[in-house]
Amino acid sequence: MKPTIAFFWVGPDVKTPTALVDSIRFVMKDTVEIVQLTDKKTPLVPGCNKTQRFTLSRNIMIARLQAYSKYRYTGGFTFFCDADCLFINPLVVDTGGKNLLLTPRLYDKPINPEFPEFYPEFVGKTFNQVMPFLFSAIATIGDQSKTFDILLKICKALPDRFHRWYGDQYSLFLAVENKELNFGYLEPEKHHYLTSKAIPSEHLRQLQDEGVQMLHFKGKGKINQFSTLTNLKVLN
Repeated sequence: MKPTIAFFWVGPDVKTPTALVDSIRFVMKDTVEIVQLTDKKTPLVPGCNKTQRFTLSRNIMIARLQAYSKYRYTGGFTFFCDADCLFINPLVVDTGGKNLLLTPRLYDKPINPEFPEFYPEFVGKTFNQVMPFLFSAIATIGDQSKTFDILLKICKALPDRFHRWYGDQYSLFLAVENKELNFGYLEPEKHHYLTSKAIPSEHLRQLQDEGVQMLHFKGKGKINQFSTLTNLKVLN
């Protein structure tokens, strides 16, 4: 059974997830299944094997957790990632016998409690204190819908501001704090390499040689996903 890479995306502009899927096909060809998780209106992303559509909340954090909890597993391995990512090497994950693998945050810094609106929970805190796990790379073995049901229930009970921002990561933190999840770890250096810059071909080659599998373009650097994809193709 082929492993599955699943991503969540809603909205009429699908350039970002199209770049992700293009990179997966370029690096892994047809050795993986790709599943688009979305609402009833978002266009199809070219290159996906399947599109799973759901009736989702208008609040993006709730909608994402709904999509993950409703995802129809076909068995085997699923890697959930953000759409603003690129694969530069084939996906290889050592599960260590765990059915749920989370990505720890590598780099810590103070969190601004005023952005994008006021979060009293974050006053005087760092990211690692309130969101030590990233939601942009999660691996599962078998049907883990109950895991995301737990996170969805937690998020729904939080103030509305968490339904708009941060709700997925903060719910994950609370679930771990409450010992509701049994999990192992992904390797962020390999499975979630953060960047805000376009990466030239020669640097991509170096990252490939170092075993990096997925890049994640954050913040204002999201636009650099496209030029980096072009640079990736120059390597071959």
